[in-house]
Amino acid sequence: NTYWTDENFDRVERMRSIAADLGCEVPQLVVAWVLSKPVVTSVIVGSSRPEQVAKNALAVGIKPTDDVLQILDSL
Repeated sequence: NTYWTDENFDRVERMRSIAADLGCEVPQLVVAWVLSKPVVTSVIVGSSRPEQVAKNALAVGIKPTDDVLQILDSL
């Protein structure tokens, strides 16, 4: 599988670490990162359970620093 690589697993671990530092989960971090892009006006996320919808909504309150955004951009 093209995506099942050590490099991608390392990226996920890096995102987990950043998310933990910010007190959130990786999906929330990723939504916050996408929303930080000036050209993005909305994010469409998939949710199969009500608690996922609630967690995704919390992403709007996550404000990664410029340093964190640069790290995420590099991943």
